[in-house]
Amino acid sequence: MRIPRPHRDALRGQRASVALQGDVARHAAVALVAVVAVLPYLNALPADFSFDDVGVVRDNPAIQIRPAIELLRYVYQPGALYRPITMLTYVANAGGGPFAYHLTNVVLHALVCIAVYWLGWRLFRSTLAAAVSALLFAVHPIHTEAVTGIVGRAELLAALGVLLALLAFARRLEVGGARGRRWGALSCAAFAAALLAKESALTALGLLAVLSWWLDPRARLRERVATLAPYAVVAAAYVALRLAVIGTLGLPEPPTPLDNALASVDAAARLRTAIVVLWDYVGLLVMPLHLSADYSYDQVPVALAWNDPRFLFAAALLTTLAMALIGLARRTPALVLAALFAVIPLALTANIAFPIGTIKAERLLYLPSVGWCLAGGWLAAAALRRWPVAATLILALALGASSARTWQRNGDWRDESTLFDATMANAPNSAKAHYNGAVALQRAERLDEAMLQYRRALSIYPDYAAAAFGIGHLYSLKGLDAGALHWYEEALRLEPKFAKAHLQIALLRHRRGELDAAEAALLTGLASEPNDPLLLVNLSALRLAQGDPWRAGMALSRLDTIRTLDTDEQELVFAARREIEIALR
Repeated sequence: MRIPRPHRDALRGQRASVALQGDVARHAAVALVAVVAVLPYLNALPADFSFDDVGVVRDNPAIQIRPAIELLRYVYQPGALYRPITMLTYVANAGGGPFAYHLTNVVLHALVCIAVYWLGWRLFRSTLAAAVSALLFAVHPIHTEAVTGIVGRAELLAALGVLLALLAFARRLEVGGARGRRWGALSCAAFAAALLAKESALTALGLLAVLSWWLDPRARLRERVATLAPYAVVAAAYVALRLAVIGTLGLPEPPTPLDNALASVDAAARLRTAIVVLWDYVGLLVMPLHLSADYSYDQVPVALAWNDPRFLFAAALLTTLAMALIGLARRTPALVLAALFAVIPLALTANIAFPIGTIKAERLLYLPSVGWCLAGGWLAAAALRRWPVAATLILALALGASSARTWQRNGDWRDESTLFDATMANAPNSAKAHYNGAVALQRAERLDEAMLQYRRALSIYPDYAAAAFGIGHLYSLKGLDAGALHWYEEALRLEPKFAKAHLQIALLRHRRGELDAAEAALLTGLASEPNDPLLLVNLSALRLAQGDPWRAGMALSRLDTIRTLDTDEQELVFAARREIEIALR
């Protein structure tokens, strides 16, 4: 039956009104998500550089003095980290102090939260479910390491690139034709940018496949392969670029047991321990009460046997969770989808296929937690429709508690002292936590307390050369040369190429008037570190003291071949060089 024109016009008006209301609701939700994402991190803005921020950002000469174009082939050591886009953003913040870096991280986090909202809306077609998902993501305390720690920016940029690639891919499937191809090109560009921000963005290939299945379940295999083929080309190009720049896909050298003990055990032990860590991650997502910036040796002991209670417990619970999801797959496929969005991004960082640079890190959960929050958003939306009052109260309490915990955790990142105090408290069995705490205490001139922490680090990891060196340095500061010499030599026994230990032994010998022994120590250090500027400048000064200005000048001239120095070394080297040059005249 033909609908009369007045009725047709009224129907169109009603549809337009509903669409307008939907647009207003979605834009209001986006604004709310952005505000909520920023508020818990306002107290992170005054934070100083801390932990890895110091070496990667503050004292990294590549950020301070290199032309930006050179960062396209810059590899940060150790770990062979090739992340040019991340490094370029650091260059953009250079000169603005830590505030500029922290502000950029908070803005990026807000953008990621907005992207999470739009992904939730694309998946569930529910403004409510999408908004709750994004709000849960915005305030989750597990994200503080990625957002408040400046080096966490790689996680933020990679996550933003992956989410934008997914959103543009969804739009491509929706519109098709020439417009669809343009959206596809934008999606591939976002994927490429994510890869150049952090290597683990390769897992976006799996997420794209899942999204293709969810949005277009009737597509033929040939069509699906053709749709995903451009992303495989981008991934192959990235792999080729990484091989050209670094020469290897993975780590050039395995990490030390101190950083990741799983690189030093067999595959079975690595698998068992990785499963323990995966369950730990679930626990941190559910109850993020005890957070730590470090979980290195021996905070997570290796599961050496199949009957390890931690492995059995974790394996049983993870298996139960997986079986429950499979059982609910037909009734609640959205939960299975969310689980895939949590599991797939962990594929390259879970230490299952191969060991990475760390055994466990909260920042690695930044993108995987999107899946966790999507599940929470979907369940919360269902509960809000059925029990609006009770569900609203519970959701408000959860968001409030998470925001408060995030705000509280940001306080730990105020400076290195507060961060390492918190790390020692929350990871008491981590040797690096105690070592870093000792360094902070030493800078505060609390030498006796620093000594205790160095010894605690060495008791946990007996091969910790840096801790032995720290003990020697404390003895030196106290004027106890015999003790200092003993511990410097112990550090060299543990790590024969320890340049700083060679240098300190040489300085100690020089102070005693043992010039030949001091020269021998410097030459031994230079045999393994021929371009160490501090060894060279002190060798020049020593030879000048020996009355050999010609050989002193030869040692000094080798500094001309060294183009970059660490910030801590620059003033020492340049000042000493000026003094020697004046003496040589």
